[in-house]
Amino acid sequence: MQLQRHLRIRLAGVLIAASALVSVACASPAAPTGPSSPADEGPVRPKVDRVVMTVEPPAREGNEGRHQSAPDNWQLKPIYEYLIGMKEDEGKMVPELATDWTLQSDGKSFLFNLRKGVQFHNGFGEFTAKDLLPTSGEIVKEDSLAGASPFWRLVLDSIEPQGDYAALVKFKRADGNALTSISRFRGGFEIFSKADFDKNGPAIDLERGPIAGTGPYQYMARKQGQYLRYQRTAGKHWRATPDFPEFEFRFVKEPSTRLAALIAGEVHMADLPQDLRQQAKQRGYTGVLARDPSLRTSFHIMGVYLNDRTERTPTPDASKGWMFPDSPMMDVRIRKALSKAIDRDALNKAFFGGQGKLMHLTHFSATRLGWDPTWEKRYQDEYGYDVEAAKKLIAEAGYGPGKPLTTNLVISKAYGYSGAEDMVEAVAAMYRAVGINAVLLPVDPAQLTPLQRSWSFPNHLQVNGTGSDQWTGVTTYGSTQGSRTGGAELPESNKILEQIGNTLDTKRQDELWRQAGEIIFMQHKEVPLFWLPIEAVVDPKIVAGWTFPGSATGSWTHVENIKAAR
Repeated sequence: MQLQRHLRIRLAGVLIAASALVSVACASPAAPTGPSSPADEGPVRPKVDRVVMTVEPPAREGNEGRHQSAPDNWQLKPIYEYLIGMKEDEGKMVPELATDWTLQSDGKSFLFNLRKGVQFHNGFGEFTAKDLLPTSGEIVKEDSLAGASPFWRLVLDSIEPQGDYAALVKFKRADGNALTSISRFRGGFEIFSKADFDKNGPAIDLERGPIAGTGPYQYMARKQGQYLRYQRTAGKHWRATPDFPEFEFRFVKEPSTRLAALIAGEVHMADLPQDLRQQAKQRGYTGVLARDPSLRTSFHIMGVYLNDRTERTPTPDASKGWMFPDSPMMDVRIRKALSKAIDRDALNKAFFGGQGKLMHLTHFSATRLGWDPTWEKRYQDEYGYDVEAAKKLIAEAGYGPGKPLTTNLVISKAYGYSGAEDMVEAVAAMYRAVGINAVLLPVDPAQLTPLQRSWSFPNHLQVNGTGSDQWTGVTTYGSTQGSRTGGAELPESNKILEQIGNTLDTKRQDELWRQAGEIIFMQHKEVPLFWLPIEAVVDPKIVAGWTFPGSATGSWTHVENIKAAR
């Protein structure tokens, strides 16, 4: 009944918003529809000059990459390129600003040969090795808020230009995640112009715009809380020339309002939850699926934190104890009960139209390193829906009528899909059904990351959406190997993760990932939910298609590949 109520409310909101048409959809001006300028012609003359995609606002708006956590750096990706790119239709690493790279004899450094003739936006000249210096200098600053910054502070030794078109990137240790971290997969190492940075300084002011990059689109305009616009770079781009002269991300929080804007013709593409996606398709709009989807959702458990908080210590001293030893989250029986109290089938049908694929272990799959097929067979006993088993576990942990179990569910959006707040409320109702006093806690999205990084959540769960690679997912959400943003920290798996980070041998990495995964599986580090399809809804009269991987951090990438309808 709780799930049905959420759906009725959402669908009613769509009808109200759609009836209001243009005035409700967004305060931002409508997209222009005139012909492109002949001087700026792309491969196809589109029916509109500016193609607009409506999405949830980022938790943190900003033009400085060093202050963008991975889920939010999609707002800068149309502007920037990386040493290593990502093949749109396969999700594999390919050369981008580097033409090739070679591991050096020390086993921990790479020589990158750089592409010649690539130009920065706004007349800031040709990309050369010296432009790598401010990028690396900014990402390692102590006050950086980027999710990638702790990694770079820990492992980067130096970057040494070898003339204009080669650079030696030295690491402090052999690191199996070095190439992934420097690539488009993860984000955080966006290459920007040294000349622009030296002349104008960091991009602190939102009105000023980001530092010049080399991407197929360049920055055009931003209105905080409303939109971010890009324009096609002049001439033929070395990698990809967009069909549309302009592209806009339009920020709209309410999914029903995003659908209304699509129906009204104010936008041409939309990020919608599954139920509204089907509504749009019934009206003649079409879906465009990512080619290599890795979007997944889970609840990460907050409150299991080691006392040793030294970021630069890969394996903290567990003998120093725990920050919140009395937190119920410290008990693996409670963590297990939190999984067994959730009716995943009901959530899947209500919020994802049954299209979610059961995730047996968060961040692990049969296509990734370390997969153990026995996890599927053992899943029902450890994680499967069982109300009586959940009640029994809670009682065994010492909770009952005289000592009720209380926990907090953070109400926040989850990157990559809409309706996360509604799903949190539905899960809270399931927890109450097994005797858990589930307190709903709204948190301002802009404050969520700072609160996590200050370990301000001693007894909480937060729904999470991520399309990150395996290492980023496992280490970011509860590990001393990553940015330590609030998930459960397990000393046993931390030691193995350190070994994974220090080996380049894939076979050995596979063995170690399986060992770490077994610990995570049995210790209930997270509450796994689903692998989700990544799909944008488009107006087929304007947009013919879009090839994007979906597995890059931020999901909505490669917007230069959006094809205009003829």
